[in-house]
Amino acid sequence: MSTSGASPEVGASAEELHYFVCDLARRTGELQLSRYDDPGEIKEKAPKDLVTEVDLLCEEFLIDEIQERYPDDAILSEERGGEISATGRTWLLDPVDGTANFARANPIFCACISVVEDQEVKHAAVVAPRLGDVYHASLGGGAFRDSKGETYPLRVGETENLENAFVGADVSFQGGDDPRKNGTLEVFRRCWQVRSIGSAGIRGAWLAAGYLDVSIGTRNTAWDYAPTVLLVSEAGGRVTNLTGGPWTYDSDGLIASSGDTLHEEVLKLTASG
Repeated sequence: MSTSGASPEVGASAEELHYFVCDLARRTGELQLSRYDDPGEIKEKAPKDLVTEVDLLCEEFLIDEIQERYPDDAILSEERGGEISATGRTWLLDPVDGTANFARANPIFCACISVVEDQEVKHAAVVAPRLGDVYHASLGGGAFRDSKGETYPLRVGETENLENAFVGADVSFQGGDDPRKNGTLEVFRRCWQVRSIGSAGIRGAWLAAGYLDVSIGTRNTAWDYAPTVLLVSEAGGRVTNLTGGPWTYDSDGLIASSGDTLHEEVLKLTASG
């Protein structure tokens, strides 16, 4: 992939770029729906880590569209890989987030598209086509949900303490004694309710919309977490890495919440694991 240092505004304004991101998300969602009942061959990339024909089909579509429109941009995608540009603009892609759900015709799946530069997420979109929603945000421009031809601003909820919080996380407790999992389990014990939905993209979007209060991710998958970083921040929430520092592309996880007081409570518990 190219690592050109071309300016993000060359050939397109920020508004035009954001429109393209949202339109590309919608078209990817349409492609997912066209194969909703026919995911094709399902393989394991690793134990319990699935990839379907539709993942690869959507990824090829996304990369082809981006390279045609912005040939100098770098691309990092879940299945094909790639790289993050040190000097220019990069697209982070998860063509089907929630593949295990999609493989079972569970409607909780999405596509995640983010545009990043200089360690900042500038544009992001999460399309959940089976739910009829497109969540999108631009840096400094707010966060929104498009649904049934209408656009609604996003705002995080007002929950200030964990005992009243809805917490979203997708953590497997099989395997070794990982302190991060122990800390997450303590968060589960102290919150009001837990939501494990199988899609990091939708989880982050729902936090930005106020449907959840906390989102915890314990993997290093920038294409999954970048949309949450921008959506939640633009909706008035807080996002950090697992130790409370700034989230970066190589962070080993993410904590997002509706506000500082709740966030500090979660950080303290996850650190105690």
